[in-house]
Amino acid sequence: MSRRSVVGEDEATEINLSPMIDCIFILLIFFIVTTVFVEETGLQVHKPDAAAAQPLDEDREGVVLEITADNKILWEDVEIQMVDVPGRVKASTADPETPVVIRAHEQSDHGTFVGVWDAARRGGAQILSFNTIN
Repeated sequence: MSRRSVVGEDEATEINLSPMIDCIFILLIFFIVTTVFVEETGLQVHKPDAAAAQPLDEDREGVVLEITADNKILWEDVEIQMVDVPGRVKASTADPETPVVIRAHEQSDHGTFVGVWDAARRGGAQILSFNTIN
């Protein structure tokens, strides 16, 4: 005769949750221990407030370069190439304090803007500023 264990109606079955809670705590400890709390070093940028911004002198004539939406560079409404920018800036800024303003369209590429900025620096521009146009 085989033995059978019959669960009576009086006995309630329950699930033991302690192994599951132990596993959750072990995973929590694992993730806390393996997390890397390293502060990455970077460049601190101190941007001026709008009240601290200084407007350009109205009586001083500045050099204006414009970048259109299709990345064309304009000098006094005439299209020029990137290689011409340093020479034009050097010819127009006899005084190193002459401001150079780059007006870039909001749809123009950042690479074109950086190229014009760098070319103006190579042309001897000391005071560079930029603004965005629509």
